[in-house]
Amino acid sequence: MAKLLIVEDNDFERNAMQHYIDWDIMGIRQVEAAFNGLDGLEKATTFMPDIIISDVMMPGMNGIEMAKNIMRLCPHAKFIFSSGHEDVRLLQEAMEVRAYHYLIKPIKQEELISVIKKTTSILIDEKLTSIAHNKIIEQFHDNLRYLQSRFLEDFLVSGKNTHDMKSLIVQARDLQLNMVGMYKLALIELDVDGDTDVFQLSDVLQVVLHKLESACSPKHVYVFKSSGNCIIVLLHSLVKGEEEGARTIDDIDREIRLLSETVNYKFTIGVSDLVANVEELPNAYRQSRVAASRKIKLGYGQLVHFSACQEPHSDALETEQQDPKAAIAQLIDAAMKGEYSEADLDRLVQVMRVDPRRNWARFQSLFILLISNLAMQLAGAGESLGRIAEEEREIYEHILNAKTIPDVTQYTNNIFTSISSYMERKKRNKDDYIINEILTILNQDYRHPITLISLSERVYLSPNYLRILFKEKMKISIQEYLTNLRLNKAKELLRQTRYKIHEIGEMVGYENSTYFNIVFKNYMKMTPGEYRSKFK
Repeated sequence: MAKLLIVEDNDFERNAMQHYIDWDIMGIRQVEAAFNGLDGLEKATTFMPDIIISDVMMPGMNGIEMAKNIMRLCPHAKFIFSSGHEDVRLLQEAMEVRAYHYLIKPIKQEELISVIKKTTSILIDEKLTSIAHNKIIEQFHDNLRYLQSRFLEDFLVSGKNTHDMKSLIVQARDLQLNMVGMYKLALIELDVDGDTDVFQLSDVLQVVLHKLESACSPKHVYVFKSSGNCIIVLLHSLVKGEEEGARTIDDIDREIRLLSETVNYKFTIGVSDLVANVEELPNAYRQSRVAASRKIKLGYGQLVHFSACQEPHSDALETEQQDPKAAIAQLIDAAMKGEYSEADLDRLVQVMRVDPRRNWARFQSLFILLISNLAMQLAGAGESLGRIAEEEREIYEHILNAKTIPDVTQYTNNIFTSISSYMERKKRNKDDYIINEILTILNQDYRHPITLISLSERVYLSPNYLRILFKEKMKISIQEYLTNLRLNKAKELLRQTRYKIHEIGEMVGYENSTYFNIVFKNYMKMTPGEYRSKFK
């Protein structure tokens, strides 16, 4: 519905038009009237009319002058002028202010109604067109970050359009991307727990992406998600210099590390060299990937610059060209004698690194060969790898699923530590000493959480071997022994003290009072309260 302003100095004509025409039926919802040009200008500033019917010749300010002033306030307004003179000069002036129509007085009602209907129809078309245009602009801005991301990823990853830089610059400008200046690129690779599904991975990426967008200045940094589990940060500056870029990289590293403490992921950040033009950006992306791939050697949680990725030759000079299979045999021999140390495994890894055929698959195959030979040696000695440490199949799966040398090295070190410790104890018959040590720990620390893993770490045994050894010696499992110990302490406190039941549960290692009640009833066939009443 449109708004109409009538500007007429003749009182009769003004009142007739305002009150004796059914404006509502023509789509006019509000009608205001002014008695001259000055009054019309004042009313227009607050009323903001869509259509203005105005006499041309009026005292104080004529209709043409009024229209010129109103157009600054209401550029969309449609003017219909009326005059008792067919003056060519007046018609020309009306054309200058884009008058929609020029009526000659006396105005015929049917002619006025026809003009108003056509004018309201034009207004409706313009508003619909404006709404559609604004909607397109709104959708463009809503999707701008996505469009920028897809454009940059397509250009950086595939290197498309590098042959037509002029077209590339035009596309970038349309997407409000500044593609002139100095650049540096950081590639952030995220790895999450193997049990995490694709939806959880997407959530993690969105959290990290949002955090980086908030931390980085949008004026000089573009942050966007790449395919897979990567985030690309493109640093842009019109001024050649490293200081600002270095600060931004430090900010990114800090935010990624802080966030990894609350969101479960591992990361690697690869940083390219500084490049001077758009054509070199695909090469900068390749540099960042090379830098990020160093996680295989260095492990996760590293920020690696491409300039530091040149392999030093000192490793090959300091390490004799030794056959990896011979190093594997030496390592296994040390473990079987109970004389293994982590330095032995480090020496093997060093030999693997100077192997001329080295690649990640080669590393994995050598570690699998190591475990396979270890299992055969144990079988020859009447022992089982699965009994002392873990089953072969589980070890192989872990090695094949690992993505870095430090991951495999640490895992393998734990296996060999367990084997060596077992063989050394076997040689000295120290099982009884281990059992006494475990019993001491249980009797001293029963008030605190105790797990099979935490016990195994304290006595340097694998959880599997510890479980079997305790059951063989004590004829009861560790969990059953700990439960009996805790319940006997609880019965003593129930009989001899006035502590509340939930307090007693906490004192003997049960933080959850409901679980304490359930365990007590299962063993004693009565609740703690019933037990206290019985011995009160």
